[in-house]
Amino acid sequence: MTTSSAKNPAPHFTANEQTKQTGRKRDDRRTRRTVDALQKSLIKLLLKKSLRDITITELTELADISRTTFYLHYTDINDLFSNLEDDTYKRFEKIIHESLVDSSMILHIEVDKSGNVQLPGIYEVFKFIDDNTDLCIILLTNPDSTFLSRIWEEGRTTLMNKTASTHNGKANRAVEYYYYAIANGVRGLIEHWLETGMKESVDEVYRISTDYILHNLSFLQRESTQQKGIAQP
Repeated sequence: MTTSSAKNPAPHFTANEQTKQTGRKRDDRRTRRTVDALQKSLIKLLLKKSLRDITITELTELADISRTTFYLHYTDINDLFSNLEDDTYKRFEKIIHESLVDSSMILHIEVDKSGNVQLPGIYEVFKFIDDNTDLCIILLTNPDSTFLSRIWEEGRTTLMNKTASTHNGKANRAVEYYYYAIANGVRGLIEHWLETGMKESVDEVYRISTDYILHNLSFLQRESTQQKGIAQP
């Protein structure tokens, strides 16, 4: 009888191919270390000065990387900053979509064993900020950053697409206004948390935010329920 391993033999690599694969992995690790060093150094400098005042020389000296190596990865400081924003945005984009996966609710909501309502996506936001405080400070307060506007727009687009099938035009406008009211309220809460030295724990500030969101979310959920009722025969 022919075994499955015989039917699907393991791929055979020549010594030269194995060397190339090992080299690529080594290059990937080296690239990641270089990018990490440059991004971390940029964050440190942005805590002290504006983006336009940072030079490639001081950045590469702080990162202990040559200017030649810098130009292998980026065209200038703005390019590095844009890549830093993009990397962070992708992580937040995932959180946004996971927060809106529930087909019956505006937001994905869970209830714990004690009966407390939880918003897992919101908790992930505060946990990320706590784990990456300096990064979040520069992205939330730097005038050169487009991070927040991209996040708000992604959230708005995702929410409006989600509610389009159950809301009429007038209700959709109301949902949009309430989205910005809630989003800006949470933004203010985050900024205050950062500005006051993050004295509250992640759990504490998450609970404050959750209470605020759920209080305002009742309108959106009511609108959604009413629209579904109207649509039903």
